[in-house]
Amino acid sequence: MKKQFESLADLKRGVYLWIVPIIIIALILNTVMQNGYNEFKMNFIINNALTIWLFLSWVLLIKRRGGEFIEYSCLALITVYHIATFCDTVAHYLLPSGGSLGDFIVWMPIYIVFIFLTLGVKKGLTFSIFIFLLTLVDGLTYFNRLSTESMDSLFQYYFANFVYIVVLYSAQHIFKVYAEAQLFKKHAYLDSLTGIANRHQIDGWFEQKLKDAKEMNITFSVIFFDIDHFKMINDQYGHKVGDALLIELADLIQSNLSAREWFGRWGGEEFIILPTVTGQGAINLAELLRETVATHDFQIVGRLTASFGVTESLPEDTIDSLLSRVDEGLYQSKHRGRNKVSSVS
Repeated sequence: MKKQFESLADLKRGVYLWIVPIIIIALILNTVMQNGYNEFKMNFIINNALTIWLFLSWVLLIKRRGGEFIEYSCLALITVYHIATFCDTVAHYLLPSGGSLGDFIVWMPIYIVFIFLTLGVKKGLTFSIFIFLLTLVDGLTYFNRLSTESMDSLFQYYFANFVYIVVLYSAQHIFKVYAEAQLFKKHAYLDSLTGIANRHQIDGWFEQKLKDAKEMNITFSVIFFDIDHFKMINDQYGHKVGDALLIELADLIQSNLSAREWFGRWGGEEFIILPTVTGQGAINLAELLRETVATHDFQIVGRLTASFGVTESLPEDTIDSLLSRVDEGLYQSKHRGRNKVSSVS
């Protein structure tokens, strides 16, 4: 089962809880392998400091403490480690022995990912370019004294660094645009007040239901209802209370429907349900919902009632003909004294 994350902070915490122990192990191995070499004394000190702090941060993450402080402090320490190790490697390894950077190419992408995760797209781009320029200036200082192998290693590092920055920035930007587009698309089909489906979504449901009914030679039911004397409630208590009532009613009805039953707000105090049951089953469901509303104590306004209309689809139906019949059922319930369920065929 996939774990669901409620927020970006929760997602990042999950990522850190897995990645930080791996980085700690890598740092410990690096420290052990370099122990005893004087030329790597600075690395030894930084490695131990970073290892201790990452372990403490990991413990705080488990206990859900620290939050942004952990992120920013770890980014600061890793940045110091990155720059110090780069400068130390170029000055004390590449210059005298003519080797290659090695580990930097391997770990650099993770560092850049961490920058973007912590700072976001725009700040992450600015900060990663700044770090890139710092290492570029340091490398160019020694460039004319380096061996061919060392120069090639530096070139590969700079080119790879630049590519990683561009790719991660582009990827984050694309994901952000896609997420915003999905969010816009989602809200285009949701009622802004109640959070259930809006009229646009209901129209789509009707089209799909009518298409399926013709292709598979089946029928479906429609339940249409509204709140009795809703205008009087608005006049007496005000529109804010009226809006709160609509939200509470939508939640109440939703809690009494299955996930497979479609429920939306048609407009004002009018709601539509496309149930999974048909015929008498749809009428029974409408009766259950009517009774649920009538016996519920709503905040501020107390008890109220709702009137329901129910109809069954016919082979020649269109959206307009369906709505006309189910609206007739609602009218009959009003005419009969409200708080009723009326079926029209």
